[in-house]
Amino acid sequence: MLSRFSGYRWVLFVLWVLAFAAIPVWNAVDPGDGRDTKIYLNAIHSVQAGHDPYADGIAVQEAIHAQLALHPHTQLPYSYVYSPVTLPLLRMIGFFPLSLLFAGYWLIYAAGALAQIWAGMQAAEPKERRYAAFLAPAAAFFPGLLQHDVLLSGNIAYILYGAIFLTALLCWRRGKWHWFYLAVLAASCFKIPMLSLLAIPLLSARKQWLPACITAAAGVGLFTVQLWIWPVYFCNYLRAVELQFSYNHDFGVGPAGLFGLALFDAGIPYSPASMIFYSLYALPLFGLLFFLSRQFLSGKFALEQWIPVMVTGVILLNPRIKEYDVAPLSLLMALILWRVISTFTRNSRATLFSFLFLISINIVIIFIEHLDAGKYYWKHTEGILLAGIFAAGCWNLLRQTRESAIKIGIPSTIG
Repeated sequence: MLSRFSGYRWVLFVLWVLAFAAIPVWNAVDPGDGRDTKIYLNAIHSVQAGHDPYADGIAVQEAIHAQLALHPHTQLPYSYVYSPVTLPLLRMIGFFPLSLLFAGYWLIYAAGALAQIWAGMQAAEPKERRYAAFLAPAAAFFPGLLQHDVLLSGNIAYILYGAIFLTALLCWRRGKWHWFYLAVLAASCFKIPMLSLLAIPLLSARKQWLPACITAAAGVGLFTVQLWIWPVYFCNYLRAVELQFSYNHDFGVGPAGLFGLALFDAGIPYSPASMIFYSLYALPLFGLLFFLSRQFLSGKFALEQWIPVMVTGVILLNPRIKEYDVAPLSLLMALILWRVISTFTRNSRATLFSFLFLISINIVIIFIEHLDAGKYYWKHTEGILLAGIFAAGCWNLLRQTRESAIKIGIPSTIG
């Protein structure tokens, strides 16, 4: 990639050096990071001691929650919330020395984060790669285009998304999707909502309904059968997941999550209302994506044009979108923003306006961050930004579809 921009190679090299150097500096300034890896480590210790990691975590949460009346500003901890099928893995890796385990995990984690960035770069068209190359070093620090410290959390989602998007790129090039399905199935053992990523082959390739449905059935079946294999673990696991909503109010940044957060702010306790709201928009959202996918498969726009909008829409199909779920979208959302603005002005001005927009919105976020320990405003801003850029990207593709139909003399079905 750098060889294409030999005149700028040294600038890109400096930017990447600064990006890598910023990580230990950031970690030194904010020693509370690595929070998710600490949860994993506690779960490993619990399993090694013969305990139930879910019950151990719940006990801590309930003990602290009981003291909130006396200490209302106490930060409630999180507990291990991956399904019981992952516990044998925890037991196995618990036999490794801690230093080796620590080094190995963070090495794989870094590879996953870089894989996300590299995958995002592949969606850039030749005329866009020069601009995208300069955004790439900063992409990891701006999940969903907004500054956030989730990169240093150590959440396994970075590894899972890295593997999924690398296999997706391989599948788009070779046309065989078995590695992608295997990656999604493995990811669903940790995060069952990741089965929504099975929409990617449905929306970007032909004859994928049967294998996608088989993988979805296998994922749901693997999840359900745990109730019979590990009944106590599974019940405690579901209780730990429920506490993330009722205690931690960790609803996410998606439409359903913001709806759940709004209910909580209104004094309404956690309920299935968020999932009902999710179903009301998820079906029309998939319908829109399916319509656009038919336009893509009929040649109305290129794969590079389709990937950013399609992947952003698929992430929106996730009922609980967290900060690490929008991390793979940084470059993709930037491409959508640039493409939409460039329809109204020259490329150079589109670059300037996109840059000014992103700088302005992040300055506002950083300015209010010290007043927003729970990142309340970050979540709302990210939710609006995510939905807004996706809607703009859909509009742009619909415009291209209409123009393509006009050029070849076919009456457009788009109003």
